[in-house]
Amino acid sequence: MRNSRLVARIQVDAVERYLDEDIGPILIACIRKDRDFQSHLDQLEDIALESRKDGVMVGYILDDLLTYFTNRFGIGGTPTYLMIRNGVVLGTLLGKNSGPELTQFVREAGRRFKPMNSTRGSGRERADAGKISTGRNKGGI
Repeated sequence: MRNSRLVARIQVDAVERYLDEDIGPILIACIRKDRDFQSHLDQLEDIALESRKDGVMVGYILDDLLTYFTNRFGIGGTPTYLMIRNGVVLGTLLGKNSGPELTQFVREAGRRFKPMNSTRGSGRERADAGKISTGRNKGGI
């Protein structure tokens, strides 16, 4: 990876902070340390460079957290990309994707999280009630 400060590896002891505290929107890549690992990291770095101006953090988890993410979010394979804010899944994208596809996913998922009009100024927000694309095939993977 060219600049490891832009993309955080989410460790077991810090996963709840990334998922449940309101640290802003975060793209989390669920990946394995396999032959595609470095290309995934390079792609994540490119996304981090593009999306940091919008306040989006970028991180990844490896095999040590895949079971946890499968149980909590129902991911069905790797790579899976989750856009999360304050414990709310804004979008899920399954499978290897091109840089432009992943960038579009981050933009669209980020738009789903909007301030609630009735709680203006309170800091409370909600996920838009619209359908969230899971990117999953009906037959599974």
